[in-house]
Amino acid sequence: MKAINKAWLLLGALALVPVLGPASYAQVNSNNATVTLTANMVESLSVSATPSAVNFTLAASGTSTGSAPVVITTTWTLAKSRTSVKLYAYFASATALTDGASDNIPAANVTGALNAGTAAAFNSATPFSASGLTLFTQAITASNDNSSHGPDSLVLAINTAGLALPAATYTGVLNIQAQAN
Repeated sequence: MKAINKAWLLLGALALVPVLGPASYAQVNSNNATVTLTANMVESLSVSATPSAVNFTLAASGTSTGSAPVVITTTWTLAKSRTSVKLYAYFASATALTDGASDNIPAANVTGALNAGTAAAFNSATPFSASGLTLFTQAITASNDNSSHGPDSLVLAINTAGLALPAATYTGVLNIQAQAN
């Protein structure tokens, strides 16, 4: 019986050898390396307008429409704190066009009609000039803080009634600019 007990004891000891053996086959984990990610979305507001030139064949006394409407697209990516986007068209001064020889067409004699709306004179104050016109105001919400407006069509006209202008070439620059508040 002693021999049987010794045999069982030896067999039990042999069974424990793989369990108590070296841990050379166990997994080894490294430290945890981290990477911080930062992504910035900057605010942007832009306006495109085509064509870059509109021509008029002026009447001696009356209204003349421009050769083509100005097609305007306004795009933006804004912060959630913004509440509106406004688009303005304006002249830098009360003179819209001049022949360079002191014969001028006042900004108030130029009109603009956006998207077949009612024509209005360029005689309103804007943030950029006193000789302007507000084309649109778009409320900004969470659903359109990264959006666009347009294409919008601006039809321009010049009224020469009462100006007594001589035959000449008159030139001027219409500015179109947006502002986000």
